[in-house]
Amino acid sequence: MREDDIERVLRAAGPREKPPADMERALRESLRDEWRAVVAERQGRRRRTAWALAAGVMAAAIGAWLVVPDVAGPAQAVGTIALASGELRVKSGRLGRWEQASGGQPLLAGQMLATGPAGRGALTLAGGISARLDHATEVRVAGADRLIIDRGAVYVDAGADSADAAPLEIVTPAGSVRHLGTQYEVRVLDAGVRLRVREGKVLWRSDAGTATGEAGDQLVVAADGEVERGRVPLFGDDWDWAAAAAPAVELEGMPLTSFLGLAARELGCRVEFSTPDVAQEAQAVVLHGSATGLSPAQALEAVFATTRMQAIVQDGRILVTTRP
Repeated sequence: MREDDIERVLRAAGPREKPPADMERALRESLRDEWRAVVAERQGRRRRTAWALAAGVMAAAIGAWLVVPDVAGPAQAVGTIALASGELRVKSGRLGRWEQASGGQPLLAGQMLATGPAGRGALTLAGGISARLDHATEVRVAGADRLIIDRGAVYVDAGADSADAAPLEIVTPAGSVRHLGTQYEVRVLDAGVRLRVREGKVLWRSDAGTATGEAGDQLVVAADGEVERGRVPLFGDDWDWAAAAAPAVELEGMPLTSFLGLAARELGCRVEFSTPDVAQEAQAVVLHGSATGLSPAQALEAVFATTRMQAIVQDGRILVTTRP
């Protein structure tokens, strides 16, 4: 049938009878309710899909946060664990397992280290910097030039020559400290941080401002950034723990005078000879053996037991003299 034939048939049939008003109203409401139900169902499906996608993204983000270490990129060696005395544990990443550390193993960026109540450790970082960990200390290795201390204490020996000292930043909950060729201790307290400078100079930075400390200075930084200054001796009981955590010294072939210099640095003392003849005799002595397992004071005693001289440690000096 052609289109003009269909038109003639519809015209002959006339207009269709309009349904009653109440029936039309009921039909429209029924269609409207059906339409709303369909739209609601589609929106519900979209919401459920969106929530599922969001949950998946969140789970993936949390998983990535837990697995990724504190520093970006592949873990790289930034130093060595030079000494592990007692309980010194190490782990890589937040989900890593704590394992007992041992002397000589590589120190990796992103690792965490923790000492037990009777444990201590020593790290050798870039440029030969020695960082010692006291009892009950926890640090994170953010890089070769950055350590984050969460609790406990870290002692740093950056070497005697400030011109050649490698950079190092110690970050604490209250701020951070940098050195200019020095020996110093950073200890986290319950309500702040304490800095003790044994040699050289340090620079403290926090949101409250900056402060400097030099040899013999003690800075106690409160949680609000206020700095209280005091003095601390350069030798004695305050530093004994750092000497006890010093890495072992290889004595084989070392001149006695070189060993005296190392021992004096660890003990915060100066070396004196009772007479020029004693000084000349000391310069001719070459050592043999090892001082593994001995503190600097113990090593000093053991070394001089093999000579005709003795070393007396007293009042910030090591006096080398002949035996009675």
